[in-house]
Amino acid sequence: MQQMKGKRPMVQAVLACVTGAFVLSCGGGSGIGPGEIKKREEQLKDRLPMDWTQYNEGDLESAIDFFTATLIEADGLEGVDAVKNEVKSEAQNGIGWSFMTMQDLDAAELAFDIATTLDRRNADAWVGRAGVSLAQGDYADVVQYSIDALEAEPDYDSASRVDSQGRQLGHDDLDERHVRLM
Repeated sequence: MQQMKGKRPMVQAVLACVTGAFVLSCGGGSGIGPGEIKKREEQLKDRLPMDWTQYNEGDLESAIDFFTATLIEADGLEGVDAVKNEVKSEAQNGIGWSFMTMQDLDAAELAFDIATTLDRRNADAWVGRAGVSLAQGDYADVVQYSIDALEAEPDYDSASRVDSQGRQLGHDDLDERHVRLM
């Protein structure tokens, strides 16, 4: 019996160390693993084709609301900033095209500027920005933004745009020939 009492403090000490190590190893993170983060990123990307559907159906106010909701969801997402910025850039791009179609050039310009800042490779946003500059008569900017678009995507075609997973992001019917004419 005496021998058993002597081992009890040792067991308690080992349990305390194991518990302490477990608590310290948690790191104070969100508790969301990489698999769950990836799943949420994909769900966020799945919103973009629905957003573009609103635009393509001509419901521009709803399109702006849908793209804005995607922006809000992206802001709340934990994950890789590059993925968030790509989604936010595409959402801003959609907002820009919506405003440009509504002929609100100042709002479109702002949205395209944000989109190209978030993702310099978003050729569609560069084309939109070039279109705004053309409507504003800023021809030097038209040339520069057109060059930026074609550098990002030499075979640009707005109608057949898809993301890396094949999600449809197409709209209007512009291609690199239109961009070269600007």
